[in-house]
Amino acid sequence: MKFYNREKEMRELEMAENISNDHKIMLVLSGRRRVGKTELIRHFFCKEKGMYFFVNPKKTSSELLIEFSSIISSEFSLPEYVKIDSWDSFLKVLFEVSKEKKIIVAIDEFQWFLNVVPSIIFQIQKAWDMYRGKLFLIICGSSVGMIRKIFVEQKAPLFKRAHNILSMRPFNFDTVRSILRDSGITDIEEQIKFYSVYGGIPMYYILIKDHNVKDMRSSIDELMLRDFAPLKDEVPDILVEEFGREVPAYYAILTAISMGKNTAKEMCEHAGIKETSLAPYIENLVNVLNIVVKEVPVTEKKPLKSKKGRYFLEDNFFRFWFRYIYRDMSNYEIKNYARIKEKIGTDINSFFGFGFEGVCREVMIKLNSAGKLGFFFDRIGRQWGRFRGEKGRNTYEIDLVALNEKTREILFCECKWQDKIDAGKIIAGLREKAKYVEWNYEKRKEYYVVFARSFKDKEKVKEPGIMLFDLHDLDE
Repeated sequence: MKFYNREKEMRELEMAENISNDHKIMLVLSGRRRVGKTELIRHFFCKEKGMYFFVNPKKTSSELLIEFSSIISSEFSLPEYVKIDSWDSFLKVLFEVSKEKKIIVAIDEFQWFLNVVPSIIFQIQKAWDMYRGKLFLIICGSSVGMIRKIFVEQKAPLFKRAHNILSMRPFNFDTVRSILRDSGITDIEEQIKFYSVYGGIPMYYILIKDHNVKDMRSSIDELMLRDFAPLKDEVPDILVEEFGREVPAYYAILTAISMGKNTAKEMCEHAGIKETSLAPYIENLVNVLNIVVKEVPVTEKKPLKSKKGRYFLEDNFFRFWFRYIYRDMSNYEIKNYARIKEKIGTDINSFFGFGFEGVCREVMIKLNSAGKLGFFFDRIGRQWGRFRGEKGRNTYEIDLVALNEKTREILFCECKWQDKIDAGKIIAGLREKAKYVEWNYEKRKEYYVVFARSFKDKEKVKEPGIMLFDLHDLDE
């Protein structure tokens, strides 16, 4: 698969490489498995010659040292009397060589050093502070939490040694569309379905192409629901690598969120965790693994202090896995894949609705940047609240609300993964719910947007401030 949309990351690598002409520099690449870190290094090495070291957790410290030393000896044609018999001498040789010429070194899956050579972090710290040279050291790791403990936290052994830390995120829908088109999947509806299940992780789309999959449902059969499927253990492997022995609590929390239990109280009741103990788990899921997002109603004046927070599974693949596979693990373990496929078939359209909402948000941001909405918003997100004057738990929800505080303009948006939508009816419902959004009420200008697979009466809705987008419009 060709190289897609990592121009910003490549530019950072090139800037760091340029700095290494004068002095040593360390750059850290972090991000979850399969997000494309190694591919970025490989692509960078197509332009700049460098040495690549992979920390294999199945090897002993001695085996790794022999492998790495062999690479150095071959690369620099070291004389036989130069003995690399310890990690200290390995690091010393790197710096000694870099005094004479610039060298680029990438160490991949760096976090595994903590298991194989626990002392290496402090040895690197010592060598980095002691030696000079023109060394460009790229450190790459897929355990985001471990990378934070090594480089980011204040007492971390390599705190402030890295010139920059690049957190690689999954691709957006635009980039995924390009990948799918290049794989022969050109229908916008099918593209949204793929994105709803696989999100923006590049490796998943490599597998889709390698297995010659042309529709989303076949991809589930081929990549997840069969013996030896390549993504069969994807989620468990990620969670165990990141959280180790504490993984059962994370399973329980993620299951709760996938079931629509979005508040802290609901999650704790389902997971059997005290509310006072929830914070570190949520911190890791939101800020370390980046698979959960906390949202408050977009109109909240002080969102950081709001008590109306809800949690959503931001990662599409995790959302799919917890909704359909983990909750039906009994059938999964006995390889009753047909039963799981049957359940998926009866529910998958509602699942696509979540993915479609994410695509619509991306489109709204794109339209906003292009100035095509009639105003510019500075905030966008979900909106929910209670009906005024009514008792009980009568609440309203709006898929997306975008607003501009200065101009007092607000946009209400619904995303319908359905065909032949009655646009007039949806707009009327939006207007009714908008009455309960207590934000500059009676002092604001309102806009309305509806996204749908298709409309039955699109041409009849021609009021100013109202926009309708079907799949054909999104394809355009």
